[in-house]
Amino acid sequence: MTTKKDRCTLSLFPAHARPNTANLTRLFFTLFCFSFTSTAFAFAPSTGLEELLVAAAGSFVFSIIAMIVIFIKLKKNFLPRLLIALASPLLVFPVCMGGSMGTSYVMHQISQLKDNNETQRLAQDEQDAWQRNLLRISACDGDRAVLKTELASGKYDITVKERVLTECVLPKADAIAMRAMLIDLQTQDKDAKAHCAYLDPVLQRLDTGLLDVFVEQKLSLTCPSKTFSYAVEANKTAPSWWDVVDSKRNSDTEQLLTTLRYLQAHGVDMKIVVVGRSLLSLAMESSKTELILFALDAGVDPYTIPAESNMLSPLQIWTLQRFSYADLDTYGEVDRKRIQSRLREMNGKEADTLAHKLSSRSGLETAKDGGAGLLAYLIQSGANLRQLNRDGNGILPGYSKVPSALLAVLNKLNDQQLLDLICPEAGEYGDSYQLYEEARHYENQPLINFLKQRNMPATCPDQKK
Repeated sequence: MTTKKDRCTLSLFPAHARPNTANLTRLFFTLFCFSFTSTAFAFAPSTGLEELLVAAAGSFVFSIIAMIVIFIKLKKNFLPRLLIALASPLLVFPVCMGGSMGTSYVMHQISQLKDNNETQRLAQDEQDAWQRNLLRISACDGDRAVLKTELASGKYDITVKERVLTECVLPKADAIAMRAMLIDLQTQDKDAKAHCAYLDPVLQRLDTGLLDVFVEQKLSLTCPSKTFSYAVEANKTAPSWWDVVDSKRNSDTEQLLTTLRYLQAHGVDMKIVVVGRSLLSLAMESSKTELILFALDAGVDPYTIPAESNMLSPLQIWTLQRFSYADLDTYGEVDRKRIQSRLREMNGKEADTLAHKLSSRSGLETAKDGGAGLLAYLIQSGANLRQLNRDGNGILPGYSKVPSALLAVLNKLNDQQLLDLICPEAGEYGDSYQLYEEARHYENQPLINFLKQRNMPATCPDQKK
């Protein structure tokens, strides 16, 4: 650690006798100067804590020095001189700490200002260089001859070319420049997926005119997704046009559909399902009626139940929406009927699976009516009452709120059905679950009162898997 030459030293003290108060004043002033001029005090290794420790160590050293100097220089009897020397750190230490941290703060501000200025300078230099870039200028100005020459020069990497595409080619929908860039890309890179670097931003623009260039070059309109990169199954990979559906869910639906119809007309498989996701599940999540109907018309299977523990089939997603489990403000009554007319009712297996997956979605409570309509529908669909609450991870935990509408649904069950619900089958590891007992544990009085009124047993009979 380097040090600066101290400008304030103990040489300020004259050799001849002076009043003690003047000597002390000079001493403390000297120490204060030391705290500001010593780089050891102002140096910050990496963190605020380390800086504080360095400052404290330096202040401690100066406190010891002050004690020694005061003891030697002070013209008093031994005992008063000793007491004053011992008491001096009470003033010296905080003065040195204050000076140290103050100096450090100033140095940090100066360093940060220099860094900011350097960053701004570099950014400005980069922007100036970009404005002078011949590839950018030729693409933005529509000078096709220079554009082809610059592309053929091999001076530009794919990052620069993508930036030119985004800033110049796409805003102008320049098909001629797009063609030149695609030809260059295929010349420079023989990878069959190299064109995906250009296809993805074109898809996001929903510009079928530029997609014509890819078709003309006989390039695939299906590339791997970035948003759903985790969705890989056997030889299938989530397609990048899913990214468009996901990101444009709040955009103009008709423009999105135009692009999807274009892709479909040029051989893109709209029915692909990867790790439980599909165009239809994305459409269901978007709450776009026309997009949902397009996916159904395209033949996407709404009934395949994903293997993932928390994922639902499109039919199950729709069932939650249908019974106001999710926000349905974008659906009108006509739209609900149009969608429902294209789907069959749930079967028992689908109802059982949906019930178990509700445990990770706050049970029935998320529904606007407290889940009364959804529970009634699941029971009507043939859900196995002995499995709805299996392992305690089902549709009605003991701590659940039970509004009157939900109690009315439960009350329609006969005694055996209600007993099956509150005393389900044992779980995979032989664990039994008792709804009545859990309700009492959580002091869920409405549910307790209902079960008492129905004369349900407080303890379930022996349960077997």
